[in-house]
Amino acid sequence: MSDDEVSFNPMNLGVLKYLSREEKSQNPVIAAPNSVRDPYMGQGSHPDIVQRVWDELTVNLPKKCRFLIYGTPALVHNRTGLVIAICNGTQYNLRLIADDFRTAIAKGASTQIRWSTGKIMDSLAELGPDWIFGGWFKEEIQWCHNTYDCNGERH
Repeated sequence: MSDDEVSFNPMNLGVLKYLSREEKSQNPVIAAPNSVRDPYMGQGSHPDIVQRVWDELTVNLPKKCRFLIYGTPALVHNRTGLVIAICNGTQYNLRLIADDFRTAIAKGASTQIRWSTGKIMDSLAELGPDWIFGGWFKEEIQWCHNTYDCNGERH
């Protein structure tokens, strides 16, 4: 996987802009988890969140999907560079296909969160039109698999 494969996938524009903010912009666009001393700690997300994204949501995905995007733990399609999920501090975000997005919203998933600073983040505005905040729903494993299968190839 190269920087170009991630950077030039037009579906990644919003999420890459979000992940490259402030000091994160000094990190490589994409790196292997073993490129840092401890990828579960010190990458800006709670280790439980990294575990959820990298260890639990990948049950039906190739292990080669685990990457650091601007130093942030993420799931990336290993052939096309499509970012599928990101760790986001004490939260995580998922890119979903349209049917799964509607199902997730009906189950109570949210596209907005109020951070402890009081700032509200809208995943649709910041990351792109198909992103939600994860909610520890059991269906998220299948949703990630669906996104990998349906949107993994460039269109």
